[in-house]
This record gives sequence, structure tokens and C-alpha cells, in this order.
Amino acid sequence: MSSNAVLGNIYGRRSIRSYSDRMPKDEDIRELIKAGFHAANGMNLQKLRFSVVTNKAKILEYSERGKELYLKMMKAAGIGNEGLEANLKNKDYCIFYDAPAVIFIYAAPGILTGVEDASLAAGNIMLAAKAMGMGTCWIGLAAGLGSDASFLMENNIPDGHKLLASIILGYPKNDSAGPSERSDPQILGWVR
Repeated sequence: MSSNAVLGNIYGRRSIRSYSDRMPKDEDIRELIKAGFHAANGMNLQKLRFSVVTNKAKILEYSERGKELYLKMMKAAGIGNEGLEANLKNKDYCIFYDAPAVIFIYAAPGILTGVEDASLAAGNIMLAAKAMGMGTCWIGLAAGLGSDASFLMENNIPDGHKLLASIILGYPKNDSAGPSERSDPQILGWVR
């Protein structure tokens, strides 16, 4: 582990999939979103938008919708994965891992580098949450919610906005496992 606080936070972060019932404070969620919004963004257009869900019943409802939509996306793309399909068909499986909060990140119309901007914002949110004693995980299985009209309406998302990231947030139930092991990075080239 590095003695540098920022690097220590980066090396110590891991995806959390088991949460306590403790709800993050609204002001802490706002602070995390602010940290995300302060990430580098293309041409400083500042076109990212956010929505938050802390209603447990809605999180479970969105999980069910997300699973159905992801299965449809897999079928349309001709992708088969028996294990994933079994999970997505399991009524007891919550794609949001029963986290008390979900932060959704959207690109507003006119953005040029939406994927890059949202990825940097999500990274900032995840690192800031770690520094605040919380855990996070990027939930790719929620991608289909971005095309679900009722989800977008319920979350007050204007037309033309694109869902790019879904980050679960909460206090880890058990954070004793430590970070995931990583091998050394492979540098393919270095032109001097």
C-alpha cells in the first residue's frame, strides 16, 4: 500500500456487493455527485446529469426491470451466457445487491465525450466514497433502464439524455476482505 493518501485510496478500493442497512446521508451523496461532476470532461462542456434512488422498493422494482431488459438486450445481440441468464431469471437476485442507494449518471444532449466523461465521474464517485468509508460497484446490468420510458419518467430524466453509468452506494456489511489482488500492468510500448 502506498504512503500517498490518494494512491492508497486507489489501491485500496474494491467493488462492494454486500451492504449494511445504514443509509448514506443526503449531504454525503450530494458531495459524491459533486466529486463526480468535478472530473475532467471533454471541452469542459459539463454535460453530465445525475439521478439518485434511495427508495428500497423502487430499487427492487428497477432491478427486476433491469434484468428483463438486459435479457432482451442479450437475445437481440445473439449473446448467450447460461450463468448470467440464470441469475437474471432468478427472482431473488437483485442487480443492485440490496444497496441502500443508486446513483445514475446521464449524458445530456450536446455532449461530445459522454462515455469518457461518465467513466471519469464514476471513478471519482467511487474513490470519494471509499475515502468516506462507503463502498460502491458499477452495475452494468442496469444499462437497459436507460431505454425504459417509465424509469426515465419516474426519475425526471428529460428527453435526449443517455444513461451511461449506474453506481450502487452504501456502507459495506463486511469490509475486512481488502482490495482485489492485481497483477503488474503490462506496458506494451514506450517510445522515447
